[in-house]
Amino acid sequence: MTPIPPAGDLSTEQWAGRACYACGQPLTTGAVYCGWARGRAGVHVLDAEVWACP
Repeated sequence: MTPIPPAGDLSTEQWAGRACYACGQPLTTGAVYCGWARGRAGVHVLDAEVWACP
């Protein structure tokens, strides 16, 4: 399994959970929950749940 990158390194689609965090392909059905990408921008928390291709 690919390590989860920091939240700031994700694309907008990956950060929103609409694309695989590992390969960037759009997700439709059967996505697998993989955990959280953590990040901060000053006082703003950028944490996002990440999903992967089945």
